[in-house]
Amino acid sequence: MVTQQRDGLIEFAYFRPGASQVALAGEFNDWRVGAHPMRRDDRGWWRIRLALPSGEYRFKYVVDRSLWEADFAAYGVEMSKVGGWTSVLYVAAVQTTTIAAAA
Repeated sequence: MVTQQRDGLIEFAYFRPGASQVALAGEFNDWRVGAHPMRRDDRGWWRIRLALPSGEYRFKYVVDRSLWEADFAAYGVEMSKVGGWTSVLYVAAVQTTTIAAAA
């Protein structure tokens, strides 16, 4: 599951209670397995929050450094060029509001 928070951070959440480790790999980190390790909560959800520039990205979760899995609860999935499904993420530009000081 992927959500964009109000502060612009992207939260990735993946339920895999039996995993020893889960990492996030994708276009935003050149598919490096160790670049974004996720943290497990006490209910079996693995989570990480990232600041990413607006745009479109492909990613997968890497379970125990060997099993690459797509997130079917992401913004979409597509067939990978190397086979299997890959998750799609769309990051919107964060709107900021400027308040002018009273003169």
